[in-house]
Amino acid sequence: MIGALYAGLSGLKNHQTKINVIGHNLSNINTIGFKKSRVVFREAFSQTLKAAVAAQGDRGGVNPQSVGTGSQIGSIDVLQRNGSAQTTDMPTDLMFRGKGHFVLEVPAGGTKAQEEASRSIKASSIRAFTRNGNFGIDQGGDLIYRPNGYKVLGWQADAVTGVVNTKNPDAISPISFPFMRSISRKTSFVEFASNLDARAGAVEVVSDGGTGLLSSVTPAKDGGDLRPGSHKVRVERAEGADTFTASLDGGESLPIDADGQVTFSDEEGRQLVTLRFGEEIKTGTASLEYISKFHKTEIGIFDGLGQRHDAEITFTKEPIQDDGTVNPPGTWRWNIEDAHITDAKIVTDDDEKVRTGLIQFNNQTAAFSTAQPGVAYINVLPIDPEGNATGAGELAVRLDFQNLTQFADGHDALAQRQDGVGPGNLVSFSISATGLIDGIFSNGVNKAIAQLAAADIPNAEGLTILADTMVTTSPSSGAPAFVTAGTRNMGEITAGALEMSNVDLTEEFTDLITTERGFQANARVITTSDNILTEAMGLKR
Repeated sequence: MIGALYAGLSGLKNHQTKINVIGHNLSNINTIGFKKSRVVFREAFSQTLKAAVAAQGDRGGVNPQSVGTGSQIGSIDVLQRNGSAQTTDMPTDLMFRGKGHFVLEVPAGGTKAQEEASRSIKASSIRAFTRNGNFGIDQGGDLIYRPNGYKVLGWQADAVTGVVNTKNPDAISPISFPFMRSISRKTSFVEFASNLDARAGAVEVVSDGGTGLLSSVTPAKDGGDLRPGSHKVRVERAEGADTFTASLDGGESLPIDADGQVTFSDEEGRQLVTLRFGEEIKTGTASLEYISKFHKTEIGIFDGLGQRHDAEITFTKEPIQDDGTVNPPGTWRWNIEDAHITDAKIVTDDDEKVRTGLIQFNNQTAAFSTAQPGVAYINVLPIDPEGNATGAGELAVRLDFQNLTQFADGHDALAQRQDGVGPGNLVSFSISATGLIDGIFSNGVNKAIAQLAAADIPNAEGLTILADTMVTTSPSSGAPAFVTAGTRNMGEITAGALEMSNVDLTEEFTDLITTERGFQANARVITTSDNILTEAMGLKR
């Protein structure tokens, strides 16, 4: 009977422990990231009354006879199944969809016991882990765990390039948002697009006005600058003669020669345009349209300090080079002069540093064909008003002309895109499924800020439970590996949501009922054993 008393007592103690675990589960039914526990009983050691006997000859075997001594706690398991998502729309609220834990840094000011308990097996720093993604940003810009202010760990991106190096798993550090730091990006390339007019440099006869005007030609080289746009040619009969004169835009009347030609020049004697008439010339007014052989557009270049330098680039249709070389049809020259760039100058101190070059188009398709040099760079040096370098450094800016065309459709070529920006501050951010934090800055730049670290723990059920829904490693859990979410067998991260407790109310209430009945049954064993002992004691009266 004494054995039955102690067997019942062990059952009472074990069911009391199970009641405590169920109560803990129910009290945390609304705790973010909480993982429920369960109690598993096992049989205590048994007392063998009679050993087993093997079969011999015609006699069969006899089974052993043993009496158990009660029950014991076999294990208290933490069930790592995922909880449901609770949408919050807070950008710093995060949850894992699948395997993974967030990594926290335990401050050195914690208790020694806490520091020792949360020290990673693999790393020397003090770390804890959690499934509760209730994070926020403190006044210093650090990403923190709201329940206790511990800093969230990951890989910080390079402040200049935005590159995140995750190759060293042990190089994780507190994640910080650069709200108090401006960023800029210097220009490394400029991309041009749209059209350069294939008719550039030509004077078209819009209407001969009955004058007999057939065509007009501008000089291929060293000519004057005829005003782009419309022009009027007035043809009149010379007074007292059987010849004709012509005037351009109301200017001086010049005689039309015997070959039916007249050439107009500017004040410096440079030829502007030559007109050709047919055999029959009459008085009247003809209309011309001059398509300029020049096209100018402006590009903005940013140096390393975020200072903008506006440069004017001129495209000139060039049939003949200065040395007399005849260019193929469809050849243009681009050029940038120091006088047309603000607070900077073009550096040309060696053969590879240029301020001008040629581009050529395919005359059958109007598409860009080749360039000289093949890869065009301009080297821009920021200077102060005295002409001295500012210290911002020389910029090598690549000019990309491949999206230019040459159709007979007017000039509209422009600098379509360049990668430089002026100073800007962080105004917003987003967190991807892999845990990459991408910053959105006021200057339009999107740049990576950091990468959240995900702890891959071999045996998550072996983690030691700490306060504030945190856990830490133990000899049973194994050493964590720090990786990015969504890689290997890791789950992905959802931003704007939290993982709810995985406690199932119906399961807990069912366990509560069966545990109560188990406790009652063990209590009956004790009272029944006590009654039997009382009866036994009463045999002698």
